[in-house]
Amino acid sequence: MRKRRKESTMAIHVVTDSTACLPQGYAEEHGVTVVPLKVSLDGEYFRDGVDIANDEFYRRLVAGAKAGSTQPSPEEFASAYRAILDKDPEGDIVSLHISSRMSGTLNSALTGRNQLDTVHVRLVDTWNAALGVGFPTMRAVELAEAGVPLWQVVAEVEALCLRTHTYFVLDSLKYLERGGRIGKAAAIAASVLKIKPVLTYIEGVTDVVDRPRTKKVALEHLWAIIDKYAQKGIEYIGFHYGANRVELEDFQCEFTTRYNLPSILTQLGPVVGTYSGPDMIGVVITEKKSQ
Repeated sequence: MRKRRKESTMAIHVVTDSTACLPQGYAEEHGVTVVPLKVSLDGEYFRDGVDIANDEFYRRLVAGAKAGSTQPSPEEFASAYRAILDKDPEGDIVSLHISSRMSGTLNSALTGRNQLDTVHVRLVDTWNAALGVGFPTMRAVELAEAGVPLWQVVAEVEALCLRTHTYFVLDSLKYLERGGRIGKAAAIAASVLKIKPVLTYIEGVTDVVDRPRTKKVALEHLWAIIDKYAQKGIEYIGFHYGANRVELEDFQCEFTTRYNLPSILTQLGPVVGTYSGPDMIGVVITEKKSQ
């Protein structure tokens, strides 16, 4: 087992998975290691964010391809961790991942860490997905680059995860149903009633905030949620799209006009897009710490 040195002088490296949907170029610029999940289309597997372009994935999804996903293997995580620690044997790793209640990714990371028999890897369950993983990852990078000690990085990131909330409106629930994220009866009922539910994650799993009958009302509810957090204080906010970039660019522009706050716009990658479908409006908000 690797010996530890004094924490105050440690280098901290950040690892995440491809569901974090980080802004383009961010991982390369900040040295973040991204371990890709895999997406399948009609039985053919691709590494998320590596082997297939997002737009090509959505084109094939809309055309009717049967999609699924799988987490990285423990060996892939062990290899990623080993590559970092071989270059920096005295360094530490903070590894942040999609909710353990949505994916087996965190369990694979744990098994991969155990294969190395090292105490230099700390795992964080974000209880979230997409920028709900991305924002804690970006905060970990910020703290690591500032030279903050490991215990504080982990504590602050875990606290930020609890303040990070995801809301999304889907044009159809059929992709969630196909992926086993909701029951077929619920998907059929929503289709028959033309419901456009506002969804969120509660304790790491998908849940319903409201069941409006129209997309217009669903978006009004989404704006009400944003306004509630804006009044309390927003630390980070980001917007997600699938194949509907223009719609989300307009949404982000409206947000900027209303609140004059910085925000991020990123496309959902294939793995998350497998369940959300091509036409989704996603909002991820990290509220400021209460004073």
